[in-house]
Amino acid sequence: MKIAYLGPEGTFTEQAADFFVRSTDHLEALLFPLSSIEDVFEAVENNKADYGVVPIENSIEGAVNTTIDTLIFDSKLFISKQLTLPIVQNLMVGEKNAGGKITKILSHPQALAQCRKFINKSYPDAVVEFVSSTAEAAKLAASCDGENGEIIAAIGSKVSADLYDLTTIHENIQNNKNNTTQFILLTKANTSLPKAGCSTSIVFSTEDKPGELYKILDIFAIWDLNMTKILSRPTKNRHGEYVFFIEISGYENTSDVSDALTMIKRKTSFFKNMGSYHTINMG
Repeated sequence: MKIAYLGPEGTFTEQAADFFVRSTDHLEALLFPLSSIEDVFEAVENNKADYGVVPIENSIEGAVNTTIDTLIFDSKLFISKQLTLPIVQNLMVGEKNAGGKITKILSHPQALAQCRKFINKSYPDAVVEFVSSTAEAAKLAASCDGENGEIIAAIGSKVSADLYDLTTIHENIQNNKNNTTQFILLTKANTSLPKAGCSTSIVFSTEDKPGELYKILDIFAIWDLNMTKILSRPTKNRHGEYVFFIEISGYENTSDVSDALTMIKRKTSFFKNMGSYHTINMG
C-alpha cells in the first residue's frame, strides 16, 4: 500500500500519515512525500498512491483553503478518516549555533502565524521569512554555519529537529497551547454512505434568494443533526457566489442522515457528498 502526503519529511503531515498507517493493518505501507496538496490529490486520483494525507484545518489559523477548494471543485476523492493532531511548535538552531544571537527565523506561514506572540516578544529584531514547510526551515537552519554573523533558527516539530540534528532552544512556543490541526485521509473509494458514529462532510450552493440558506440549515435542525463545521468558499465564477462546506457528526441513526441529505440535495443548486468517516482525536 502506498500513501502520499504533503511533504517533505519531518512535517506534521508525515506524523499524521504515520498514525494513519499504525491505525490500520497495513504496517508495511510505503509513505512518500509530495511538494503540494494538489500533487497529493493527483497521486491518488491517478493510482500513483492508494491514499493521500493532507491538512484541512488548524484550530488557530482556520481552514486550509487549498484542501477545501480542491475537494470541492477539482477532485472526485472522498474522505476516509480524519485525525486531530496536537501541534507543538519549537524554536530550533543548528547544534554549532546554540547560544548565538538569532538573526533570522524561518518556517511555514501557518507555523509563523501560530507563534507570532512568542516571536514578537522574544525576538523582535529577528528577520522573519516564509519557506515552503517547517521541515524545509529545519533543513536551512541545519545548513547555517553562522558566518557573517547570521544565525538562522527554524520553527517546527521535534521530529524535524531529530531529522536534521538541531538543538531545541524553546519548546511549545505556539500562541495557544491547545493548538491542533485536522488531517484527512483521501481515497478513491466512495465513502458517502452514512455510518453510525462517524462524521459526514457535504458541500452545496443555493439559489440567490432571501432565506434559501436558512431553509437548508433548518433541515439539520429538523433531523436533530449537529453541525461541527460550516465554511463558505467563493465559487470562483462570479463575485458574491458561494458554496457552503458543512460537517455533521455525533449521529447514530444513519437513516436520519440519509433522509436529511436527500432533502438537502433536492433543495440546492449544487450538492456534493465528500464522505462519511471515522474521526480520531489525539488532542
